Amino acid sequence: MAKVLLTKQAAAVRARVVLVLDKTGSMGSAYEDKVVHRVVERMVPVAVQLDEDGTLEAYLYANNFLKLPDLRVGELETWPQRFLHMEDMHEGLDYDAIGYTNDELPIIAEVLASAKQSPLPTLVLFFTDGGFVEEDEIAELMVRASHEPVFWQFVGIGEADYGVLEKLDELPGRLVDNAGFFALDDVDKVSDSELYERVLAEFPAWLQAARTAGIIR
Repeated sequence: MAKVLLTKQAAAVRARVVLVLDKTGSMGSAYEDKVVHRVVERMVPVAVQLDEDGTLEAYLYANNFLKLPDLRVGELETWPQRFLHMEDMHEGLDYDAIGYTNDELPIIAEVLASAKQSPLPTLVLFFTDGGFVEEDEIAELMVRASHEPVFWQFVGIGEADYGVLEKLDELPGRLVDNAGFFALDDVDKVSDSELYERVLAEFPAWLQAARTAGIIR
């Protein structure tokens, strides 16, 4: 992880790291087979390297969203089992309440609003199997979001049709390129070095562009 940032001349970067996890019905097998659990475990080093307190802020989303307790390194062995669920009540959290169908707009709006409260730029690690319905609205929101101190790294899991996500680099009208996408359809076959290289591929370039544009200092 540190080596990846060093090669991109971003070793001293500090950022708020937010994890967004798809909990729509089509993700059921990924939760049952603990794929999502393993993804979360492998994202913790990103927070350790970038976030000042080494925590991951985490959300689940479907047609609404659920803010989970922050994930800290010392809780990694128990946190996924406690908080990564598809349904029912766990730890006082209602997983059924956020539904099982796609609506990305509320969670994107929530992350943008929360970013305004942070003195640091925000890196969003957004894991989904696609199925976005409001593609035009999402594209428009990402254009407006290009003025905010947030970089969106979308990661596809599930060997799906990712739709608008595959076109993010071509979105016109943005102040800066504020989003990236890659498919990670077998997380267990990707080495740590390759995974972190892909996760952080565009973030350092966004930081530079955002500073030049006056979005961040």
